[in-house]
Amino acid sequence: MKNSMNARSKGKTMKNQQHTPVLIVGAGGAGLSLSLLLQQQGIASVLIERRSDVSWYPRARNLNFRSLEILRGLGLSSEAHAVGARPSRLIRKESLASRQQEEVLDPITLFEGAFEDITPEPVVWYCPQSRLEPLLLTHARRRDIDVRYNTELVSFTQDDTAVTVTLQDRTTGRREVLSFDYLLAADGAHSKVREKLGLPGKGYGALEEYFLFIYFRANWRQFMQENESAGDVLLIENSTVNALFMRAEKDLGMLTIRYRPAQGQSAEVYTRERCQDLLRAAIGDPNIPFELLDISPWRAAEHVADQFQQGRVFLVGDAAHTMPPYEGLGVNMALQGAQNLVWKLAATIKGQASPELLSTYTTERHPVTWMAAEQSLAGMMERPELKQHSLFARTEEERAKLAKQPPAPLFVPILGYRYRSDAIVSEEAVPPSQQGIELLGSMELNGQPGTRVPHLWVERSGQRLSTLDLFDGSFVLFTGSGGASWCEAASAVAEKLGIKLSAYRIGPSWDLLDVENGWHKLGISPEGVMLARPDGFVAWRHSDSVANHEEQLQQVLLRILGRATAQPAL
Repeated sequence: MKNSMNARSKGKTMKNQQHTPVLIVGAGGAGLSLSLLLQQQGIASVLIERRSDVSWYPRARNLNFRSLEILRGLGLSSEAHAVGARPSRLIRKESLASRQQEEVLDPITLFEGAFEDITPEPVVWYCPQSRLEPLLLTHARRRDIDVRYNTELVSFTQDDTAVTVTLQDRTTGRREVLSFDYLLAADGAHSKVREKLGLPGKGYGALEEYFLFIYFRANWRQFMQENESAGDVLLIENSTVNALFMRAEKDLGMLTIRYRPAQGQSAEVYTRERCQDLLRAAIGDPNIPFELLDISPWRAAEHVADQFQQGRVFLVGDAAHTMPPYEGLGVNMALQGAQNLVWKLAATIKGQASPELLSTYTTERHPVTWMAAEQSLAGMMERPELKQHSLFARTEEERAKLAKQPPAPLFVPILGYRYRSDAIVSEEAVPPSQQGIELLGSMELNGQPGTRVPHLWVERSGQRLSTLDLFDGSFVLFTGSGGASWCEAASAVAEKLGIKLSAYRIGPSWDLLDVENGWHKLGISPEGVMLARPDGFVAWRHSDSVANHEEQLQQVLLRILGRATAQPAL
């Protein structure tokens, strides 16, 4: 097995024999989260990024509650809250300077249901790429992760034992040849790694919707200060411009306009002079100076690779699955995929798991991301509040082309499914209902194997916390007041298998006090057991006691880790 990226010899090449298990290519939200999750597992990595710095543009704007839970597990919850904010309402104005305005859409209304019973986190939080990346980078450096900007992957080869890469410093031209156990490609929608691997995919491709991003600097904040309810996204509509204004950091702003080639329009006609005219009309005050920084055409696209793994190389984030932003799922799917992969990769590197476990990354995440991509083809563009505005309008023919699936609540692609893979041990056989995904029948998480662990408020030593706060990269076992034997078994099995496994009894006199009587959500008796994976998903559940707790638990864990020689009797 061998794949390569060919590169012409340029600059000085140095052979470096220092070994680190994992190379991550791309330091966006996916790559930075991968590095932090690996560090939590005790796995060193090198993270490279061809850009010179983090992104300061307000893309990938909102994190949903599942992504916030992942940051919570990394100890970053309070800081993510501090750098972000509640998503503001979409407001329509004639210009930035205009005092008259009307509300178009409150994004919170997109999340239907009582999410406070599902998660300890806000259902959605404004934390764009321009804030998320600096936060993750700061903690990566605090935790001594090797992060290298201005560095690009020139070539790579892989065999059955390692991935050998050539890296180049884009500033000096200096090259290094390094060897890694695995390469994680988080290099974006136009992934060079995916291209060189030749991994095919499926999807609509680039949508026939054409946008232009106009980046500029101006003192636009004075208009926000006068009316904070205007929020961070404004729909600007007047006789000259129909556009979406997005605030960024400091005095940086972004104006998004749409052009339609079917009506004879093209990106080429948007010269700097015309874009300056549009900015003047959008700002609405001739006395406000501005600096036009960049003009960038953009089209949303749908593409999901058929496989997220080839040998020792894995695709993560947009490199694996690109989807339109209309449901706000892109970066969120990236973080969730990173968490799914990392614990499996760490267990394999440490010798705790068979390499076969790694194949469940594609098995589990591919159907989820495909469903998310299909849902994202329509998304907010079909909201009745938006369809009437020309920036979001679609013809009936366009709608028909993109209506791949009936619309589903946002809960469904976030957590409304069960994994069905060899890394899940289930006592009942439930056939998949949609492209390999076992969809849940309601917005409830009740401890079924393959679903995220239910959120319960509990007390430990007088401290109130969520059951989700107990996940720090290890397996977690929950049992009831009659489950002392399960806790003893957990300690013995963890030592035998060389894994981290935390065990908790829930009850009035035990490890965790059930402060809101939510025990029933776990779906087990006081003598039963629930075993959860390091990513917070239920791996196995047994309602009653068994004859030999240690033997049973060991068999289950060996099966999850791909080391079982026979199926355990459940």
